[in-house]
Amino acid sequence: MDEIKFKITLKVNDLYYFMMHHYYSKPAGIIGLVLSLGSLVLLITRWNVTDATAKMLYFIIAVLFTVINPLMLRTKAKAQIQRNKSLSGGLEYILSDEHLSVCLGEEKADIEWNQIIKVKDNGRELVVYMTAARAYIWPKDQLGVQYDAVTAFLKKHIDAGKIKVK
Repeated sequence: MDEIKFKITLKVNDLYYFMMHHYYSKPAGIIGLVLSLGSLVLLITRWNVTDATAKMLYFIIAVLFTVINPLMLRTKAKAQIQRNKSLSGGLEYILSDEHLSVCLGEEKADIEWNQIIKVKDNGRELVVYMTAARAYIWPKDQLGVQYDAVTAFLKKHIDAGKIKVK
């Protein structure tokens, strides 16, 4: 029986990167960036012809999705890591022919392969989605040399249409 074991301890930067990628790869995040950049252009090009109120509005919109939202996501990631022991304490994962097992100390949860809706490589992490809102984040630097074996194992047990890895 094939089996792969590894342990992942999420750090604030890991969760922050996931949240940033997740938010800014969706239409709402892209629209927000376009609005922010458009407001910055208006602020610069119309500086001499707009009043202080309009300048302030352009400035607020310009920094909303480029500064404020990333800072809020960073704060949220830090708080989530601090309050969730399973994230900060490290989870052990066991990939077997039967299922994916997630272990925290003596507790163990088995996830059938058909319960996984998507696997995505976002550049720094391998993300295994159970639902659109629930996923396991496996930073590549923690998978290390096991990355290729893990992705090959996932490809063997999950429908090809659900896997997007490089």
